[in-house]
Amino acid sequence: MQRNNIEHSSLTIGVVAGTPTDTRFGLDFLAAREVAGIGVSISSSPQAQTQLQALGRVELTGRLIEAIQSLVEGGAEAAMIYCNSLSGAVDMPAVRAAVAVPVISPLDVYAELTRRYRNFGLLAANCQSCANIEREILSGNPSAKVIGIGNLQIVEDIEDGLSPAVIVQQHALDDLAAALVKSGVQILILGCTHFDYFYQELLSHCDGIRLFLPSERMLAMLQERLPVAA
Repeated sequence: MQRNNIEHSSLTIGVVAGTPTDTRFGLDFLAAREVAGIGVSISSSPQAQTQLQALGRVELTGRLIEAIQSLVEGGAEAAMIYCNSLSGAVDMPAVRAAVAVPVISPLDVYAELTRRYRNFGLLAANCQSCANIEREILSGNPSAKVIGIGNLQIVEDIEDGLSPAVIVQQHALDDLAAALVKSGVQILILGCTHFDYFYQELLSHCDGIRLFLPSERMLAMLQERLPVAA
């Protein structure tokens, strides 16, 4: 596991992500908001992360619990699962029961969205993640419609340092947003924390559809549970 440290405030949030890159994205997100963070990544690359999800749910849940406990030992007062794929692949109630601090994941945010929208677009790192997020949406709103796409190559391109503009163009994400609008989609969820990377670039191409990242709401939900951090 790779560890990273940023010290800015009295509250410290532990960030667990799939790769060192999205762990760093999570820590950078917190640092920009003057929140201290310590981070752990549970795999070395996007491919390794995808293969990790093929493990049994019990084993992967155990690894996540160990990662959070290591962060708590390092001073974390709450944990943010900064990875959509990981969040959907584990037994989150078991995770929360096993650790002594509040734990938040992107799926908690999507559960809130089900009360506001009916037609969802979803761009995720892989189809396993798409299925898990879709299941969360449908559990809160059985009449919801979800158009989902999993594309690990986008994640690998981000890890390789391609610019946001190149990624949007190369993967025709502007055309994807336009097609989803024609299909009646109201909101496009960027269901991978790597995708914060090109959010602003894609936003300029998203007429008629809301582009959504869960990070801000995840932090707000943790702060609501820990008034001292507000």
